[in-house]
Amino acid sequence: MRCRCIRIYEELIDNEMKRILLSICCILLALSSSAQSPQSYLVSDFNEEELEQVLDLCRQGGFEQLLHRFPFSTYGHYEWNPSFAGKGNLSVARMVQKASEAGVRLGVLVHEDAISLNDSYFSPRYFKQLRRMGEVRLFSDITAEQRDMVIYHSGVMDHPSTLNLILIGNELISYSTMEPASDLLYLHGCSRGLYGTRSEAHRTTDKAYKLWDAPERYCAPDGPLLDSVRIGLAHRIAASGSPFTMPSGGYGQELLNESQRVQMVDRWTMEKPSYDSVVQPMLLGWFPVRVSDRRQSCTTMEDVEWLLAKAAAFDAGYGLLVSRGAMQRHGMLGKILAQVNAWDKLRYAGAFTDEMKESLRDPYQDWHLEQQDEDHFLLYRLQVSRRYRCVFAEPDSGYYAAEAWEWKAEEEGRFGLRIQVEGKGEIQHPVLQTPCGTLSFPCTIQANQYLIYDFDSVAYVTDLNFNKIQEVVPEGVPELTEGGQEVRFSCKIPNAKRIPMVSVRYLMREQPMGIGF
Repeated sequence: MRCRCIRIYEELIDNEMKRILLSICCILLALSSSAQSPQSYLVSDFNEEELEQVLDLCRQGGFEQLLHRFPFSTYGHYEWNPSFAGKGNLSVARMVQKASEAGVRLGVLVHEDAISLNDSYFSPRYFKQLRRMGEVRLFSDITAEQRDMVIYHSGVMDHPSTLNLILIGNELISYSTMEPASDLLYLHGCSRGLYGTRSEAHRTTDKAYKLWDAPERYCAPDGPLLDSVRIGLAHRIAASGSPFTMPSGGYGQELLNESQRVQMVDRWTMEKPSYDSVVQPMLLGWFPVRVSDRRQSCTTMEDVEWLLAKAAAFDAGYGLLVSRGAMQRHGMLGKILAQVNAWDKLRYAGAFTDEMKESLRDPYQDWHLEQQDEDHFLLYRLQVSRRYRCVFAEPDSGYYAAEAWEWKAEEEGRFGLRIQVEGKGEIQHPVLQTPCGTLSFPCTIQANQYLIYDFDSVAYVTDLNFNKIQEVVPEGVPELTEGGQEVRFSCKIPNAKRIPMVSVRYLMREQPMGIGF
């Protein structure tokens, strides 16, 4: 269908008919990209040699749709990124075919109707065909050497801009700062004769235009150039095996930050009715599986299951971004993908009742899904505590004890633990004393390591990306009584001059709800 539309387009002469047919082509492309697509998708960066590994991630997570994050090196002519497609259209066509054989639709994220600064469309020949925000008027003549300009205030200058581009005659100019003064605007630090144009003198009567740009630092075509860009993209897609396209940035990228959760759920609640009335599925956004670095901590299972619960609550799709770094370094990626697969299977089967969906919408509530057999699962409300920081005092016994904490449990039962050691040094043999007894872990936890204990018979010492270092068999009773209670933490610190920072979180599961196919 796509190739046939393109051939008919090329045979037409009437410009108006070209535009009409082009619109039809765009609609057909959009429908083929959305109506047949599953609601969730995997986003990653990979090349032809790495495709098999990424398709295995799709299999583990149950994804039937795979999107490349950075497929193009230019926008306008949409040239393939060589780190993605070393042999251009041929590489993409082979990847589309290989993915299809694995039951996965391969797609690409696209800045639609865009012209990047490194594309050949971004040159003096085409500058007058770039989209304009509007006209601006010069206050006075300017010389070819002038680096400060004065223009009359215009509403188009109030819109946010990244590139700050102004076209006067054949010259492209950018300004660094803008200073308002009454009905005038002073443009300071102007760069003249940019991108192949020449710096020229201009009269106050010369036409000047503010050009549109995006935060991602690209411009947009207008008029006949817009037609050329759109049909060029259609050619590119058809010639490379017809991967489907999804607008890049169209659905946003969310970080699973606790401070954002309420705002996110409020927004989704308002958006839900409009999606219920149309064919297009609701998409929550795309969410990164992060690894630990100086700016952020590693994505946890609790982070991901919060997202999966909200996808079930709103019956909505989402994208999961798994970078090369996460593929190589995240120690829980396999378990995360298994949970993605389980939650999505239940969501696609309509297994979540309206009552469950209402509960799952709570932005403050965490959840955990546990598989019993092929068709039956248990859905737990998960209580995740705040982070308790240890302030140590050294007793005569040689154990360093933290101050007592008050822990709360909605009901009596087992608890899980997250003990994190930061800074310098290490701790040995951590111990928790609760009203139900003593729980100890015969192990050493060094700086930048976790102790992870998840309601099982064993715990694990891991690095900051949850890669297992040591298996630990706990000794004692991992239980709390119902309500508030005093809990004490202690441990050995072998070097009194290197006392690390230690934090503790506990997790509780309430009585589960049964759910299945």
